Amino acid sequence: MKQGLKSYTTKVNFGVNKVEKSNTNNALKKDYIPYSTNIIIGEDLLVHNSNLVAASKSCTSSTSGFTVNVSGNCPVIKLHFSLRGQYTNTYKNTSSFKAHIPDGYCNMLYVPLLNCQETYSGKHHKTLEIYISQKGLEKIVGDNFNSNLEQFFSKVKSLEPGLYYKKNKQITVKFKNQINEILQCKYTGILKENYLKSRLTVLLIDFLMKTANPVAEEVIISESDYLALVRVEKYCKQNLKEKLTINHLSLIAGFNTTKLKRDFKKVYKTTIFKHITQLRMQKAKELIQEKGLSIAEVSYEVGYSNPQHFTAAFKKTIGYLPSKLVK
Repeated sequence: MKQGLKSYTTKVNFGVNKVEKSNTNNALKKDYIPYSTNIIIGEDLLVHNSNLVAASKSCTSSTSGFTVNVSGNCPVIKLHFSLRGQYTNTYKNTSSFKAHIPDGYCNMLYVPLLNCQETYSGKHHKTLEIYISQKGLEKIVGDNFNSNLEQFFSKVKSLEPGLYYKKNKQITVKFKNQINEILQCKYTGILKENYLKSRLTVLLIDFLMKTANPVAEEVIISESDYLALVRVEKYCKQNLKEKLTINHLSLIAGFNTTKLKRDFKKVYKTTIFKHITQLRMQKAKELIQEKGLSIAEVSYEVGYSNPQHFTAAFKKTIGYLPSKLVK
């Protein structure tokens, strides 16, 4: 990658070319790709085996975004989660296909040859992507075809680029929890390999089968209202040190206070203040375990002026005293 460029090129070699030639072709391998230029600072973390590649991107752009030119050695099916920032995939082999997945949404796409330009809009980007071969997907779903899968596989068989859902799907709280479990995996060795393979497969199955049973949808609200709630939660995460009030958060959402509390509970399955407390305690755990901050320092960083009040809230939320985390 050259300094100062707004784009760079990466290659996803899919299948056996990405796996060591040994008797462990189904084992997950890991690649860590850090990058730091005057445009992009961040990292990609990839895990892969002979049928699946999972990539997690987390980065910040000093401009309004950047592009990535992606190439590969075979057709590919990719499930994309835009956890933060907007994503656009332009298939270079045809001018008629372009997939746009906004912040807080997900979709699956197919391209006959991995020859794409990916655009990440906005300054902050966090994604999870699962690449899977046609053979791997067929092995997972077997004969369990719904209308979406039939239409999708018809495009795969005719070598036409396409999307699984005509309209992008919201990343539900269930999906967020599953993704966090994958990204925050603390296991090592063979245990980690088996854990990630199973979790990624379950996430893929849950995504695919979502339309097979429409009543299983977690919540149905308008796209604009959902994006407003995502905006509120993002603001909370970035301002845990500050006093967060319903009145101020309502202004950020563009709702009245009643609508904010009602719709937030619909989507996140808890009250807004309980969710903020959970965010604060999770942040506190990170600061203690990863940064080595003291209890007094952590309490201040997550919005508590009194360390005793923080300790009581942590014990009530997490189930044990924060002092247990101090090394």
